[in-house]
Amino acid sequence: MTYQSGRHFLQIPGPANVPDRVLRAMAAPTIDHRGPEFASLARRVLAGVARLCGTARPVALYPSSGTGAWEAALVNTLSPGDRVLAFETGHFATLWAQMAGKFGLDVDLVPGDWRRGVQAGQVGEKLAADPGHQIKAVTIVHNETSTGCASQIPLIRAAMDDARHPALLIVDTISSLGSVEYRHDEWGVDVTIWCSQKGMMLPPGLDLNAISEKALAAAARARLPRSYWDWPGRESRSLATASARRLTTSGQAPIPPDRPVLAGGPMMPRTMPRLSSSAGVSRSQAATCGMSSAPSLRIEEASSGAVTAR
Repeated sequence: MTYQSGRHFLQIPGPANVPDRVLRAMAAPTIDHRGPEFASLARRVLAGVARLCGTARPVALYPSSGTGAWEAALVNTLSPGDRVLAFETGHFATLWAQMAGKFGLDVDLVPGDWRRGVQAGQVGEKLAADPGHQIKAVTIVHNETSTGCASQIPLIRAAMDDARHPALLIVDTISSLGSVEYRHDEWGVDVTIWCSQKGMMLPPGLDLNAISEKALAAAARARLPRSYWDWPGRESRSLATASARRLTTSGQAPIPPDRPVLAGGPMMPRTMPRLSSSAGVSRSQAATCGMSSAPSLRIEEASSGAVTAR
């Protein structure tokens, strides 16, 4: 085995490098997950991650990859045969649509050129052509990791409102939350999906669903099978102790309850400059090697500012 001096620094789009103070928090001894110390810790964690994505509503947290967060969002809100409107903005958007099909959902995957995000006008047209409201959910990847295409969620929400369509808006922010601005409640999102290993700068293994009141009502009617992914009560169930500690340590813990949501969440003022700096270094190194950003991927506002990947 080749010996490497110094500390290994992960130089890939993602997972992100984990700060030392988070690693130190994870090394603390295990505490009783049924005791008062853990109950207090869990409450702080769940309140903090809610503010992170800009919601006052419940957040469900799972030990899982991002694929689990996708599944939780689908099985808690939909029933077999329900129609889902999805958009092909890249590899992960396509994988999510394929997952929906495996659950017996009727997926309308709108083709894309992988060079731009979801166009709000196209969403409005599709929903306006559905007067019987057969479409039950619209799934959007906020930042498509494989292509760098970003979708404008406020414009998409406005298009849905203009069409007066009751479909749920389900958004994947796996490679954007914490790296670019995001506001779950303000933007009218019903389910927001994200993970720990990107903009939150934590180890992989945790995924989350932020849930609107409308989505919670849909969960009471949904008939897709679910057990582990079931939302009711999930926000109050036990978390792994190390996971809870790393979440509270990833930002400024404890997070004051009156702290405003800034640029995607209260933990981000410290994290986003690091990510922006990393992006600048990456571009500089690429230029030194004679490389440049592919112009075909920088159409209008399609490219995102996120520097993380799944």
